Amino acid sequence: MTKTFSKRSIQSTVVLALITMLCSCGSTTSPTTKMVEKNTPMAQVMQSNTLENILQLADLAERQNKLQQRNQYLLKGAYLAVNNGQCAEAHILITSIFTELTDDNLARAKLYRVMCAHPDDDLLTQLSLLSSPTSEIAIAKQQWQLKANIFERLFNYPKAIEAHIKSQNYDIQHVWHLTQQLSNTELTLTGNKEIDGYYRLAALLREHALDQYELASVLTQYQFAYPNHPLVNNLPEEIIGLLQMDTQAFQQIAVLLPLSGRLSNQSQQIKQGILAAYLAAQSNTENTPTKQISIQFLDTNALDNTALLAKLSDIDVIIGPLLKPKLTFIAQNLRPGQQLLGLNRIDTLLTQNTANTEPKNLNSIIETNSDIVPEVADTTTTFFALAPEDEAIQIAQFMFAQQYQQPILIHAPDRTAIRMAEAFSDTWQALSQQSNLITLSFSDNKSMRKAIGDALGVQQSRDRITTLERYLGKEMFSVTRNRKDIDAFVVFANAEQTELINPMIEASIISFSDEFQPVFASSRSYNHQLNQNSLRDLQNVIFIDMPWLINSKVAPELLSQYETVFIDASATQKRLFAFGYDAYNLINKIMPMRQVKGLTLPGLTGNLTIDNNNQVTRVLPRAKITTKQIEQISGE
Repeated sequence: MTKTFSKRSIQSTVVLALITMLCSCGSTTSPTTKMVEKNTPMAQVMQSNTLENILQLADLAERQNKLQQRNQYLLKGAYLAVNNGQCAEAHILITSIFTELTDDNLARAKLYRVMCAHPDDDLLTQLSLLSSPTSEIAIAKQQWQLKANIFERLFNYPKAIEAHIKSQNYDIQHVWHLTQQLSNTELTLTGNKEIDGYYRLAALLREHALDQYELASVLTQYQFAYPNHPLVNNLPEEIIGLLQMDTQAFQQIAVLLPLSGRLSNQSQQIKQGILAAYLAAQSNTENTPTKQISIQFLDTNALDNTALLAKLSDIDVIIGPLLKPKLTFIAQNLRPGQQLLGLNRIDTLLTQNTANTEPKNLNSIIETNSDIVPEVADTTTTFFALAPEDEAIQIAQFMFAQQYQQPILIHAPDRTAIRMAEAFSDTWQALSQQSNLITLSFSDNKSMRKAIGDALGVQQSRDRITTLERYLGKEMFSVTRNRKDIDAFVVFANAEQTELINPMIEASIISFSDEFQPVFASSRSYNHQLNQNSLRDLQNVIFIDMPWLINSKVAPELLSQYETVFIDASATQKRLFAFGYDAYNLINKIMPMRQVKGLTLPGLTGNLTIDNNNQVTRVLPRAKITTKQIEQISGE
């Protein structure tokens, strides 16, 4: 007679075999230990509450066909295995009964699977497992705790904050720290009073941190609006520090610039910007200081290092120097409490032996490597530079956020363009985790045209057509095609070079649809006052630059006054003036900007923040060149 087996009987046999295997493998007693007999009192077995004893109880329930009770024991065994770090055993137990579980038991099994991070589960799968409904409050809290950790690993900070709060068991300061990672647009109220309390305080801090009196006032209003919020009784340390900070402790300011020699004209523009900001601050009746602030300008080309230090003995705040060797020397010789805002960035390779090295042009002074960490950076030293690498990094970050996949990078052979290309490439590869960036350089127009055509596969398409015509012995009707996986171009070159490169790109793109491959460029790639030929050749180029140069609504009165005095000022001169203007406005805001992550000072040169290396970073708006004019992209 043929014996048939049901699915349940086969599954029970498998479960029994797994229990027996785990009992024999995981036993901590002598090899002569036997399985629990049917008449063994359960209370006696449960006394030690070990994984082995739990499995023995599961085996007993299995033999008595008490499957629901067996599943409960196996779940408890999985829990013990997870807590003991025995993840392999936990996954075996969970898998053996997974299809038989429902409701709370299923949610519990999925939770244990995530707690032990099954190798087949990615982060999104783990989130799905943790979404299983349960009526057990303790399990639900654990689900939210694990979700919070996963969202943090995914850099989804809004979801991480929500999950931490819903777990009802979280560290207040940690959630506050996560809130500081959010952009201003992400600090939107959700309707959840506890979450909104974090978001609202973060928004108020960023808006009023630069004004102590305003900050104190809005904090009082916040306490009335969120009386029972955890932050009311656990005010973040940076806020307490801001309220206690002496924001007007300095009286003597010295500005160090090469006011004579080769760089005197450029330095004069920075000086005029600093003076304009100084006079504007002095005339502001709402913020008139109780003690008069004096400012003096020192020519670093007219004074040696010893004389400079002597001049700086009674100075509270130093702006500059501009030359990197001079800046290195001053930064290493500050007296206690003296504040320095260096108008450059310095690296650890510079020594005092290079102090007399004078660069050939301004780009080699104020345009420096943004990845350098100054060895003299401390609580009183900050670095502010117009670094072209910063623009390259920002372009790469924007393109990655917009999900571009395969750009072509084109750069000129000069030193600045090469540095920008390296910064873009490093950032792109770090973000995308790919090394498939196509990079082109050129020595002349002909080589550039050929390089673009080869990179787009245009020449290969023409070669295929020629080969077919040769085989067929007659001319064919054909259309040259280009690669369709290229979705953007990045150009680091000067304005004259970009006006030649952009038409080459357009001529090499053989489009069979309305798809548009954008060309991204830096502030070096255009002249501020474009003629019709330039507008035509640069059409559709997207670039970034200082808001003062591309947005007529940024300090229009100051711009009008500047252009009245400097009638024929170039874009470079305007940038240097803005650089000096922002430098002066930074000096009494540096400490709060260091204390509050994400605190931004809107400036002429961009939205300014201070990173963990004490370096001022600039976020620049984007603009697009049309056939008629330069248009800032909406919302920036």
